[in-house]
Amino acid sequence: MIIISAVIEFLYYHDNIRSNYDNFAYESDIRVNDMFDQLELKFKYLKENNDILTDIYLYATSTVYRTEEVNNRVENTIASIVSNQEEISYAAIILEDGTAFSYTKTLIDAKEISSGLEDGPNWSYLDYGQQPALCRTELVEVDYTSGLRARYVILINLNAVKGILDNAAGSAKQKIAITDTQGRIVAGSCFEKQALFYEVTTPILDTGLKINNTFIRTKYELRGLMTVTFIFLFILICTGSASYLVNESIKIPLNRLLGRMERIEEGDIFIEQEEEADINSQDENEILNRVFTSMLNKLNEVLKETYTTNINETQLRTRIKELELVALQQRINPHFLYNLLDNIFWIAQMKNYEEIGEMVSALGEFFKTSVSEKGAFVSINTEIENVKSYVCLQKIMHKNQFDVIWNIDPGIIHYKTVKLILQPIIENCISHGFGGIEGGGIIHITGKKEADTIIFEVEDNGRGMESEVCDWITLRMNSSILGVGDSIGMRNVNQRVKIYFGEPYGISIKSKINEGTTVSLCIPIKE
Repeated sequence: MIIISAVIEFLYYHDNIRSNYDNFAYESDIRVNDMFDQLELKFKYLKENNDILTDIYLYATSTVYRTEEVNNRVENTIASIVSNQEEISYAAIILEDGTAFSYTKTLIDAKEISSGLEDGPNWSYLDYGQQPALCRTELVEVDYTSGLRARYVILINLNAVKGILDNAAGSAKQKIAITDTQGRIVAGSCFEKQALFYEVTTPILDTGLKINNTFIRTKYELRGLMTVTFIFLFILICTGSASYLVNESIKIPLNRLLGRMERIEEGDIFIEQEEEADINSQDENEILNRVFTSMLNKLNEVLKETYTTNINETQLRTRIKELELVALQQRINPHFLYNLLDNIFWIAQMKNYEEIGEMVSALGEFFKTSVSEKGAFVSINTEIENVKSYVCLQKIMHKNQFDVIWNIDPGIIHYKTVKLILQPIIENCISHGFGGIEGGGIIHITGKKEADTIIFEVEDNGRGMESEVCDWITLRMNSSILGVGDSIGMRNVNQRVKIYFGEPYGISIKSKINEGTTVSLCIPIKE
């Protein structure tokens, strides 16, 4: 193949060679642009992550939240977003006072990097005294009201980029480099000018960088070309002779097989094996006929099975719903358990053992339903007891800054419900409704029967929210696509209720600023 390729390349005109090189450049441009698209996507996730924006705002504006726990939480979130992108060696969010939240694979001075960055969103070559890197930075407004801003930075490992460029090259005669606005080679390499045959330069969208593809052409000596041509012709003659002999050896068996296929075309599908065929024969004719007959027999079996099998569509739909439910139930956010265990540890160090015993007992009751209960359904009484254990834990964790008032109709507790549908709603109430409020919180939890449905209501006197925010949350809960910042717990409950009971059932939200929020959950009566 190398010899044939060399001859063909020598005989091609320059335009044909350039056309091939243009194709190589096009393919490599796609791979390089795809890499930058992935990097831009990671950067976008960093900028738009609501958890990061909230923690940074609280850290910068309140000394209460200026803790190592908040710092670690922000850095862990950054790591979860960028760590699986091999090219990213450093990612940081730097506040205006110099505070930096970072993820790094190498030892890097954030202040030294920050001093050399520009204000606008851009890509640039950064030589900060250690290993040079490709830098993507942008000054982001964290809070419009206070004017709080932070600089987002990611550094790209040039060795990793060079590996991608080398893999993107479609030929040994091609080298790929990324250049900046000043024409400097940021990553990769180019051929020397004296050896250069062809060059293609294309911009990388929205970066200010360019992809530079350079190509060389091998020069052949006349004697070497003659030798290559002779070998090529010799191979061509041998290949033609072999092809002719092979063609003659298979023509007769194929003609015989063609006769049987013509019989099938006339409607005789079930053709049995011919009497004169030798089962142990290795002759191509006999092998082809045996295989063809075997294929027809199997086709006959499949046709019979297809016509005699009655597929139960109802069971199939039920199975699909079960699989969808399993997929939804696997999306469990572990932050609550981590925070709880952390609280148990510090209370053990600072307070008495009775409170720890209460927490562990409540945690055990919570796990009894969350983990140990088999199946998708539990009694409403079991669900309520599980929520009470959860509320007990939350009250200890929040130092009794809120109270819960229960109003559950005793006549509904024996009915069945999908398990774990109230806990995520109450968790949202505590985390978002009472966030930033020092004490005085009250949660009313109501359960009642209306006609052939059961209505649960969780009402708080917290911060509340505007109607536009309510509408947006409702839209996201009913969407089949999970977006950045969406409430996984509330969406999980809403989707599971609709899967088991149908579209008329699920969650609805009403709220007023500074008055509180009411979340209603509607399910049908199930014995």
